[in-house]
Amino acid sequence: MSLVVNIDHKIILVLNSHPKIGSQTLKKILAAFEDPSRIWSSSRHDLTAKLGEKLANLTLESIQKFNPDDEIKRLTKYDVGYITIYDKEYPKLLKEIYDAPAILYVKGNIDALNCPSLGVVGSRKYSQYGASVGYKLSKECAMSGLTIISGLALGIDAIAHRAAIDAGGVTVGVLGCGLDQVYPVSNHNLGKEIIAKAGAIISEFPIGTPPMKQNFPTRNRIIAGLSLGTLVVEAAFDSGSLITAGLALEYNREVFSVPGNIDSQMSEGTNKLIKEGAIPVTETGDILKILNIEEKTNIVKAKQILPETKEEGIIVELLKTGEKSGDELIEKSKLNVIELNSLLTMMELKGIVKNIGGGRYKLG
Repeated sequence: MSLVVNIDHKIILVLNSHPKIGSQTLKKILAAFEDPSRIWSSSRHDLTAKLGEKLANLTLESIQKFNPDDEIKRLTKYDVGYITIYDKEYPKLLKEIYDAPAILYVKGNIDALNCPSLGVVGSRKYSQYGASVGYKLSKECAMSGLTIISGLALGIDAIAHRAAIDAGGVTVGVLGCGLDQVYPVSNHNLGKEIIAKAGAIISEFPIGTPPMKQNFPTRNRIIAGLSLGTLVVEAAFDSGSLITAGLALEYNREVFSVPGNIDSQMSEGTNKLIKEGAIPVTETGDILKILNIEEKTNIVKAKQILPETKEEGIIVELLKTGEKSGDELIEKSKLNVIELNSLLTMMELKGIVKNIGGGRYKLG
């Protein structure tokens, strides 16, 4: 691909709006022109001579169907910015991969994309073990200065983002849809919190793109490409997380994997990765040492035992006098069962409380 020097952002927005023009096709079209702004005035004959009939037709369709000023208005409406691969602000690490997206739409802090980062992926249907380990490792890595990159999906993704926020760190969510929405909808507030805490949510898909199934394997390459390494916390044998790990290897990045019970279906994929050469992770230092990041676990451990909300403080005070059943906690805290279960789950992940079985809890 030849180097494009003169960049017309509007033509990039227009071409990227066409559902049949993917990122690599877009780069191919732009590379055919020394000055991409000439695409606007090129005849069908000229476009065909440079691009071939198929790409010429798609280019003309884009110009006729999509108005760049309308695209910019839509971005402004949703407070979304964008950056192209030809801009100096484009993430340096991502630019190294051969299939880097031609454009990234960004909502939040664009500087978060150029920080040392760790991709964290795993199963949507996680075990308590996976949730606990994923939270701990993500939080400690964030406390040590790594930006946590994940897909803002249910399960391990959401746990990793939450852990980074709780650590006072930075996290980036990579979506498989347009930034006018967050998918799944249940993570909408998490997305807002990521942005509020100096992170970002990003996508290569234009405003209005629905969360189609084929978009998610595509977005996985961005998670792998932005990251110095990818940590797979928990994954079944055929998990999409293994796609991300494979891409990380392809991009010459580190792959870390959390070993699990050999009888657990949720650990089949992670154990397989270790057998194939992934770095086994049993503590945060296993990651930080490879990435040459200073470990700050003492700070993390100090923060983990401190309640962060009024409700957490109530539970901590109740458990200081000894273990309690869930029913006792409901009665004494005045929380309803749904609120309490959600609170206890999060406090378990943080290491503040421990479920000792039989519906009973104690301080962690």
